[in-house]
Amino acid sequence: MDSDLWATIRRLFEVDKLSRANIARKLHLDRKTVRRALAFKDAPPPRVVVVRSSKIHPFATYLSHRIKEYPDLSAVKLLTELRGMGYPGGLSILKNHLRELRPKTQDVFLRIETLPGEQAQVDWANCGSLRVGAALRKLSCFVMVLSYSRMIYLEFTLSQSLEDFLACHVHAFRFFGGIPKKILYDNLKTVVLSRMGRDIRFHPRFMDFAGAHLFEPVPCNVRAGWEKGKVESGIRYIRISFLAGRPITSWPLLARDADIWRDTVANVRTHGTTAEKPMDRFPADHAALRPLPPRDYDTSIVRPVKATRQAFVLFDANAYSVPAALTGKPLTLKADPHHVRIFNGQDLVSEHLRSYEKNLAIECPEHRKGILATKRKAAASKTADAFLALGPVAEDYLAGLASAELHIAHHLTKIMDMVGLYGNTELLQALTHALAHKAFGAPYIQNIVLQQRARRGLSDAPPLVLPDKPQWTKITVEEQDLALYDDLFPGDPNDSNLP
Repeated sequence: MDSDLWATIRRLFEVDKLSRANIARKLHLDRKTVRRALAFKDAPPPRVVVVRSSKIHPFATYLSHRIKEYPDLSAVKLLTELRGMGYPGGLSILKNHLRELRPKTQDVFLRIETLPGEQAQVDWANCGSLRVGAALRKLSCFVMVLSYSRMIYLEFTLSQSLEDFLACHVHAFRFFGGIPKKILYDNLKTVVLSRMGRDIRFHPRFMDFAGAHLFEPVPCNVRAGWEKGKVESGIRYIRISFLAGRPITSWPLLARDADIWRDTVANVRTHGTTAEKPMDRFPADHAALRPLPPRDYDTSIVRPVKATRQAFVLFDANAYSVPAALTGKPLTLKADPHHVRIFNGQDLVSEHLRSYEKNLAIECPEHRKGILATKRKAAASKTADAFLALGPVAEDYLAGLASAELHIAHHLTKIMDMVGLYGNTELLQALTHALAHKAFGAPYIQNIVLQQRARRGLSDAPPLVLPDKPQWTKITVEEQDLALYDDLFPGDPNDSNLP
């Protein structure tokens, strides 16, 4: 069951108070279909719709040229021409297509007034661009006008997405304190997906929204903007009275000024058509509006996302951070006009203020700390592996560092730096000596290495300065007989060519 049928059945049952049998007769449906539709309090599961290509489509360009040149050509004559070109369809398909091609002339327009609470009209107004930081965003104005009172609601947005469109409806319904029975639209893509003559296919999520709020969406005829003249007049009035001559520098400031103008100017002026103030006519409208639903419809943008290797998810030209543990995992993003929330299953794992700039990395400090901690752990692990590769002495010395409750990663880094300076042999000698005397820590190793090198005449031992541990500078290592190492250094121990 599609959303369009579900919304119509629910409106006829809840608003028009028709019985299930009457609904079935009115819509030419089986009663079981009506019962199944009413069993869904929320929108029914979507069904897959297969859109088939029209038989007339390959001949559309030819027909357009023929009608433009000879507007009065009959459908029967054109059918004969198309048959010779291989057209497989029938006359009815051709006639429906020709209705869209032939120019329509309407010389007289009647002003149609509606009953209180009966109808509202909705449209977007394009208002140029607005700079947000370094980004340039398109500025739009959502406008809803109650047809009886001419009460107006307007809201400026930075997109015309379906989610923003639905959110603006919710805000308008709150402002009016109720919902009209019908809402008239132009053929917006957020409302009408496709149209072939009288066959209209509405956007499924929009029809879910309409069914939840029990209003009937009514699209205007193609190229018939006068049918929603009340909202068109409202948009012209907004451009002349509010936007004209106004510098637009801030979206929040524009929204604040629009609310003030709406309440102090637009809805309290004497309307040119009704000769009354919209605010004075509004009580009749308000009394006839349907009540608001007990909970707001969720108009959030919902997108499946995947965390990058840098622990970010991408949305609307910006990157938002997530915990490092979620790198590479599929997640769900939900965004409203002010916040971006990221979920792992049902669990909220990250929340950010939404930015309308572009190419920014919006990062939570805790997420960055997690990444740095992971990198530090990885680096410490690599350093420990390199240290243990020195041999059994290194393994015993690492155990001694752990028992001394020292910062192991710091000391191993310093010791491995000395391996690069002095080589494995001298460091192994120093580690063996320090292990025998239970002297654990990089400063001890450095002191032993320098004393050994001084003994061999390789260099003078520089003073040991440790700003973080000044007491260590006073540590002295008992002089030991290093003759046991002479076998490792054949020849003259003072020979400067020795390593």
